Amino acid sequence: MPRRVRPRSVTVTALAAAGLLSAANGALTGVGSAAPAPAVPPDTKAAASVSVTCPFADPLGPRQLTVETSATLPAQAKTGAAATIREFSAKLTLPRDVALSLVPDGGSLQGGVKTAIAVHQSDRADTVPVALTVAPTALPETGDVTLTATGAVPDIAINTVGPVTLDVTAPALTLAAVPAPDAAETPAAPPIACTLDAGQPATLGKILVLPKTVPGKEAKPKPGPGGVTAQEALADPLELPPTPLGLVSVLTKSTVAKLGAEVVSDPAFLINGLFILTVDSETFEIIDRRVTGSTLFKPATTTFLGFGFVPVTATVEFLPLDYRDSKVIEISGSLYDTPEGETYLRTSLTVMARLSDAKVNGVPLDLGPDCVTAKPVSLELSGPYDPFSVGHIRTDPEKGFELPAFRGCGAGGQRLSPLLTGMGSGGGNQAFVDTYNLVPCTEPDHTQCPPGSDPPVPGSAAAAAKKAVKKPN
Repeated sequence: MPRRVRPRSVTVTALAAAGLLSAANGALTGVGSAAPAPAVPPDTKAAASVSVTCPFADPLGPRQLTVETSATLPAQAKTGAAATIREFSAKLTLPRDVALSLVPDGGSLQGGVKTAIAVHQSDRADTVPVALTVAPTALPETGDVTLTATGAVPDIAINTVGPVTLDVTAPALTLAAVPAPDAAETPAAPPIACTLDAGQPATLGKILVLPKTVPGKEAKPKPGPGGVTAQEALADPLELPPTPLGLVSVLTKSTVAKLGAEVVSDPAFLINGLFILTVDSETFEIIDRRVTGSTLFKPATTTFLGFGFVPVTATVEFLPLDYRDSKVIEISGSLYDTPEGETYLRTSLTVMARLSDAKVNGVPLDLGPDCVTAKPVSLELSGPYDPFSVGHIRTDPEKGFELPAFRGCGAGGQRLSPLLTGMGSGGGNQAFVDTYNLVPCTEPDHTQCPPGSDPPVPGSAAAAAKKAVKKPN
């Protein structure tokens, strides 16, 4: 049963049966078992190296040891939901004379290490006890012996919003010689309680704790007095350091209703992709979640029947508004949660569509160098999306998008813009964008790369197999 504690202090009790933590009312941590929320940065590797002093029995006396702790930490957590620390280990090196005092015959050492993670934020603090095991380790013929202790950290549910710091603490060592198979059991020696040497950093890492998201509730700026939005009224909104996205493959497909044509591009890539989180600097309530980046949509060749009976092929490109100077399209989108609890992305793209390399019934048709839409194509896209996994966004199934009239089409005195406008321009068209985070590969021979390193072929079974979230109908 949790005991009450004084203000500015909290106590945590490990619940062995559940593997969770409980705490007194008002504690920094508590029981939590909710699944991780989608669209959060990936876990991070963390490490801390500290110096401790351990009071070994005479004639050895106190010795200074270095403890190297490593773990994998979640970058973010939600209040009340379990934050899992993985791959936790502590490595320390015993001087040879200390090891030989425990194993005079030079055999093997084993035992346990009890330590704790200090969890704190401002004036609130808690500790998470961690029990580690040292597997049997043979003493080398010469020199010191390095011991590695491993074990599981109880899941932590943090009940306060904001960045939470995790510090390592001094361990208690219970080490002994590995007994012979037929040896009588001997009582364990009392633990050696080490102390952390003063004047050194002990931080293992930090976890940003965010408020629990209410399904269906989307944080939108609301106008206040004088037309000032709630976000603008904040004294100091805090934009957290952006999290770079990995290698993201982008597959696009468009349909042109009037032509009955489908335009499928080769895979492109998201360049300089970032996941950016903005929170209220006082309450740490999420104000905005968004992704940014840029891409170059590759030209695609499509075939259709002009006016329903003339076979036509042409190359289609989606370009930025300044297409004469650049091919790069800037992308920015906001994330929100649906009533069903899914994370969706909403983004708007404004591009120019250009046609080139046309053939009519196999005969080349010179469209000129600047056969483009007379005004930009506006695309409003949304759909399930995880910036660290898979996304499937598309235009509204009912509204689609409008393909404007064309201009500048034709060469040698030919005026082909009205012809192309009559064949293809109009509404009811659809656009689909699928994103896939690829597995990094540094192998010189691409055939040795792990599965998931290459983008799926558009429309292939591989693409379908990679869909980790539901694709909208």
